[in-house]
Amino acid sequence: MRVVAVLSVLAFLGACQTPCPAPDTGPINTSFRCEDGSLLNATFTRNPDAVRIAQEGYVVVELPARVTGSGYRYNNNGAELRGRANEAHWTRPGAAETVCREIEE
Repeated sequence: MRVVAVLSVLAFLGACQTPCPAPDTGPINTSFRCEDGSLLNATFTRNPDAVRIAQEGYVVVELPARVTGSGYRYNNNGAELRGRANEAHWTRPGAAETVCREIEE
């Protein structure tokens, strides 16, 4: 009988939970400072799942998301941004890979 009472209370309490707010699906803007001295401004979007990279002196590139085991990875036509947490590896066609760190605001 106690088990039935406990299960009834748990079911009642579970039904009273407030719904979670909808996740923020808007673009996320982040800046990175790279070891080669460059500054990257990245805009991450969800629909489509992509990143738009602006780097001074270069054409803005938009890279679609790619499957990765952990972290994130975006690439297209030789340009690639991949990373985890606040560190990213940035490669532009014809340039060496550089390590970038998110600028905390």
